[in-house]
Amino acid sequence: MQIRFHDRAEISAWLFRLFFLFQPSPAMNSLKSKTGRIVFSVSTLCLFLLAMIWVSYCRQRSFDKSDTIRFAIERNSNLAVALEQYVIRTLHNADAVLQVVKMEYADKGESLDLKNLLKRISISQDIDDCVSIIGPDGRLKMANVAFPGHAAADFSDQPYFIFHSQNNSDSLLISEPRVSRASGKPVIVISRRLYDEKGGFAGVVTLEIQPSVFTSFYAQAHPLQNDIISLIAPDGMTYARRTGDVESSGEDVHKSPLFRHVAQCADSFYFAPDAIRHIPTWFSYRKLNDYAIIATVGSSEANILVDFTNRQPRFIIPRVIISLFIVLFSLFGAQFLLRRRKLADRLLAEEEKYRRLLTQQMVAVQEREREWIGRELHDNVNQVLTTVKLYLEIAAREEGSPLIPRSMQLVNRSITEIRNLSHQLSAPTLGTGSLVDSINALIETVAFSNHLQFAFDYSGYTGVVMSQKLALYRILQEQLTNIVKHAQATHVWISLFGKDDNVILTVRDNGKGFDATSKTRGMGITNIISRAKVFDGTVQIETAPQNGCLLTVTMSRQVVEERSVH
Repeated sequence: MQIRFHDRAEISAWLFRLFFLFQPSPAMNSLKSKTGRIVFSVSTLCLFLLAMIWVSYCRQRSFDKSDTIRFAIERNSNLAVALEQYVIRTLHNADAVLQVVKMEYADKGESLDLKNLLKRISISQDIDDCVSIIGPDGRLKMANVAFPGHAAADFSDQPYFIFHSQNNSDSLLISEPRVSRASGKPVIVISRRLYDEKGGFAGVVTLEIQPSVFTSFYAQAHPLQNDIISLIAPDGMTYARRTGDVESSGEDVHKSPLFRHVAQCADSFYFAPDAIRHIPTWFSYRKLNDYAIIATVGSSEANILVDFTNRQPRFIIPRVIISLFIVLFSLFGAQFLLRRRKLADRLLAEEEKYRRLLTQQMVAVQEREREWIGRELHDNVNQVLTTVKLYLEIAAREEGSPLIPRSMQLVNRSITEIRNLSHQLSAPTLGTGSLVDSINALIETVAFSNHLQFAFDYSGYTGVVMSQKLALYRILQEQLTNIVKHAQATHVWISLFGKDDNVILTVRDNGKGFDATSKTRGMGITNIISRAKVFDGTVQIETAPQNGCLLTVTMSRQVVEERSVH
């Protein structure tokens, strides 16, 4: 059964319609492009919400911590004021005892009953444990307690005795902590100078106070293990110190940053490691005005922040739960969108597969149609015209009419055009030869009929499958047709070579070129691009008005064994 020409044309038209029908769906492309933006937007929003949640927590935590530390500093400052007042009151009481004893001793001399006197003027039992009078020779004259041992009666080597014997000023001296010769316990000795009738040195009156007397009131504040209260001399010697429930004295803390801060401000606070145990501590301090003593109260940072740390779970847990919900929402949302994108990719891949298959079928139908038309022209129309020519030749010999030679010329021209058209529709040597042979034959035909000069380089060509040979041949044929019709060129350079896993065809002419930025695309270029896409190829056109044109077609090379001539 033979197919008529219009039947084949109808088939070709339907294939073209199907080709455009299977172009990638705009909705699919839109979904694919929007999915990434949506995922990015959702992720950005979730990150923004998480950032807001945790930034607000960090700010709240910072404010809470600052308030907690500020409250502790205020508490320590109040305790430092209370300590200052307590120390001043204690020293005033002790000095009052010394002044009374000094006056009574000046009036009664060695006949003074010291014990009864202290009972009568007792201001506080905590500060009159040991009151003694030492003569100008350093020997003990009297005391309200007994001193064990004979050697204990000599105080001439004590710093307070040496100070008063060498200084004529009537000043109260507070000595560094030392072990009492009477009780054997650490004490702070408070002393004043005694004068004889002529104003000379008559000895020293002393009063011993245990360091715990100064820090005992702090026990009512319920100090924690690392809380500190201390009285410190300007040279760094500790008069009294209480760390939690532990009493101590005599520590040297001259390297403490306390003295640097005191030099700048007599009443303030600072943060530094404890000079003895090196525990980070917030200190409040006050420098006493009338006495060379610095009162300090400190709380370790760990103790201050205990309640602050215990409060954090109440703020963290709700934020963690909300953050988990946001993260899960983001993950599930992104997973849903990515699944839709994968589905769209799969559908696009299927569409591309069908489109490529349809393109291949369309090209195959076109080639079969070309072959059929060529054969019909050659086998039927051409034979009819040849027969007509034969009859005309016979008639010319018999009749001698002048119209008969003219008819024979027209018939000859028709036969030539049909033969050329048949050659164009069918690649003359692809069925039996190589692509190179077919291109050479095509060049010979085009050059002869259009007066073009060609240069063909195929030194790097290694062969491809038949379908790809046909595609390259048709692409070259289409471009040469464009050059003949539009370029007004005189020279054409053709190159066919392989590079990596690709086969590359370039066609360059010296014609008038055209505007590559124009959106109008001819059918010839469209056919070239369609044939290249069948083999995942790309088409690049470099041209400009009056600068010729360079066409570069790159395809993935399909390997096949060809003849040595290629």
